[in-house]
Amino acid sequence: MKRWLSCIAFFLAALPSVALAGNTITPYWERPIERPPIFAPPTTVGGLARGVFSAPYGGEDLHGAQYIGPAQLGLVSVNVVMQMRDEIGLQRYAMLASSPQSLYYRRFLTPEQIADSFGASASDYEIAKQYFWSQGLAIRAWKQREVLRVVGPQAAMERAFGTRFGWYRKNGVTFYAPTTIPHFTRPLAVRGIGGMVTYRHFRKHFDVGAPFTPYQGAGSGFEIGYSWFQLAAAFDYTGAYNLNGTCCKGDGITIGIIGTGPISAFDVPAYRSTFGLTSATGSVSQVNVTANMACCYSTGLATPPPVTGPCGGSLPGCNPEDNEAQLDTEQTSSLAPNASVNFYLAYNPNECFQPGPCAPGAGTPALGIAETDDELQQIANDNVADVVSGSYGIGELDFASPSNPILTCPSGPTGCAGADPTVFATLAAEGIAVFISSGDTGASGCQRDGGANAEKLCVSYPSGDINVVSVGGTTTPIGNNGRLAGLITTWGVQTQTFGGGGGGFSSVIKRPGFEPTGSFCTSTGSPCDSTHRLQPDLSLNADPATSDTVIINCGSAPPGCSGLGGALIGGIGGTSASAPGMAAMWALVLEACKQTAACATRSWSGTPHPYRLGNPAPLLYALSGTQKASTFYDIVYGLNAVPPLGSNYPTLDAGYSARPGYDLATGLGAPFARNLIKALVGI
Repeated sequence: MKRWLSCIAFFLAALPSVALAGNTITPYWERPIERPPIFAPPTTVGGLARGVFSAPYGGEDLHGAQYIGPAQLGLVSVNVVMQMRDEIGLQRYAMLASSPQSLYYRRFLTPEQIADSFGASASDYEIAKQYFWSQGLAIRAWKQREVLRVVGPQAAMERAFGTRFGWYRKNGVTFYAPTTIPHFTRPLAVRGIGGMVTYRHFRKHFDVGAPFTPYQGAGSGFEIGYSWFQLAAAFDYTGAYNLNGTCCKGDGITIGIIGTGPISAFDVPAYRSTFGLTSATGSVSQVNVTANMACCYSTGLATPPPVTGPCGGSLPGCNPEDNEAQLDTEQTSSLAPNASVNFYLAYNPNECFQPGPCAPGAGTPALGIAETDDELQQIANDNVADVVSGSYGIGELDFASPSNPILTCPSGPTGCAGADPTVFATLAAEGIAVFISSGDTGASGCQRDGGANAEKLCVSYPSGDINVVSVGGTTTPIGNNGRLAGLITTWGVQTQTFGGGGGGFSSVIKRPGFEPTGSFCTSTGSPCDSTHRLQPDLSLNADPATSDTVIINCGSAPPGCSGLGGALIGGIGGTSASAPGMAAMWALVLEACKQTAACATRSWSGTPHPYRLGNPAPLLYALSGTQKASTFYDIVYGLNAVPPLGSNYPTLDAGYSARPGYDLATGLGAPFARNLIKALVGI
């Protein structure tokens, strides 16, 4: 009994927000929830916020940059990262809520509960809103009180932040940044400012495989990449579809997509029609990130412009489909055919990335990939998606830094803090599973950005976040009948596509307790590490040589698909293909949990979405050896190395080889949906 009580005391000590009154435990999730007017114009709040006059803004990116001259911008937008009351506590809670050994396992929270326990105080948040509002700027807030989006004309932004903007050039990249350190005229509870320096940007993770050709309503045997049926049969989604006669195709589950670009509403119907998915009941809905914020955010982010066919101009008049977005929505909505898919898309009509005049409306619009932080905040705010897929990233060495407010390293118990680790912890605390592609340049995750880190060992972020499942890539030979036609191997050297599934060890993020221990040297003298986060966690088909079928540019109901220049069908690979496939598989797991009393009732009474399982990674690594053997195809062949920039095979950068058990090429291996459900849900 004493040992049991000491365990409770340990977990409560890890969560200082839990108050003890005599012998009565009053946890914060049972307290009345204060709901300030998050989306209304700010009101004056008495008292002075805890705060600073200046905050980190990524200024180290200016080292070695050439100043070109003053910037003439239109609207400027930044993310103001708030000083939370307990950022470390949120990270700890996210881990506890996803750990089967924890007393807080599956005790998931709402955005309001997260705000009241961990986020910025209501007073600090309102004071910051009032400050920027009083400077003539538009603001946008979210329920979790972690970030403010601030947008306005250049003059107002310069006044609010006490600086001027100038154009700079570095490593062939032209960007704008403050010419002096930004500061406020009063202390604000701000820990960082994201977007003030526009040098670094996330990249999409996809590689074109089979060339795109005119779409003619081809049948399921038409070989341009793998159809949903081939993938579903090979990885045994089909076994899950027929489970107990009522499960599992994703019914009652919502998949959120972190949007990278525009989609046509007719692409998914065309895909389903082509490959015989006429019984699918799940919908695909585009969620414009600004649409839910009608009262207070009339500038900055806006409703995306209509999709156009292929064109040579630029936004907003020219807005061709993204390919990545079609891959994400078609994979999730076919492999989990009855799930609802919410495609989150943010659009800024006036981001200025080039020198010269930039009057309002004349900047370079940014759609999707440049606005992923806003999309993530909206997903956390809505708390509707049960599982999230993202297919983008950036080399960790090119992004993490001591003053980057998005990924601040070193900092905190996990090795890094900042807006992105915070929002991923928020999603985990809400019980939402997140799958992110691990990258397409093997162990050289910084390669496509060039620069000093191009040929160094480097993993991608955000796939390396501890509250994210990193999804790597395989080369998967599948026949027309859906059966494996050979060994599944690592996507890398053997097909010589100049790409490889991202994998390796982090340079900054500490290894979480759920990952295996050891240095993971793959051969004598190979690079290894024993203390940092490992990637990937698992893998699915990603090699462009064994690509997935995608339909784009369908502008009207199939089979006509007229408009948008004429529909095309082709194949796309990259770990952008594996991440949505894994999100779809997890939707089937969640439906199985929802339909199984022993699983759904394991959550705490009153927990929102009791069928959610939180961050999947701790569950996957905790499976027994027997369960792993039946759940994962253990990939033991292949190397994820890629040639150096400007070089050809057989010259290679460093990489990692597959081997029995966990490895840095494919993680735990490739999962089979039916056996994954059996291992985790028990049916």
